[in-house]
Amino acid sequence: MGMSVKEAERILREAGIQTDVPAGQKLTITQGDVVRVNIAFGYRGPAQSVTPYASIGKKALGIFDEIAYASGPKINLSQSTTFLSYTGYVDINSSNCKPEANHDVYAKLLEYTAQLMEILDVIDVVGAVEFQNFAITGYDKV
Repeated sequence: MGMSVKEAERILREAGIQTDVPAGQKLTITQGDVVRVNIAFGYRGPAQSVTPYASIGKKALGIFDEIAYASGPKINLSQSTTFLSYTGYVDINSSNCKPEANHDVYAKLLEYTAQLMEILDVIDVVGAVEFQNFAITGYDKV
């Protein structure tokens, strides 16, 4: 019996091999998967902490309808007069996402909502987990 995609991705992650999709490219998930949205930004200013926030949804008529969303771990920013690079992430449970194509994603910092990034039509959600050709293939006394 073959290895599941999730098991293969877990093994690759543990080996330090990235399994994520570059921003702007399609990601296909199964309803209920957790999607990690990675962010990066430059910052200069006083020391503070910020909270990354991300959402999966649908944008229509200029309005982003959040379907699934979450906040990530706080990011501690150092005081600096020059730009320093920071990264963060948000893990979003996709259980509320309907199985359909072209979901959108956006990310922001909760403390600075003007810092908003949207990427449209990048997540396709397939239905809940399904099985095919399930059968009893034998039985023995052991």
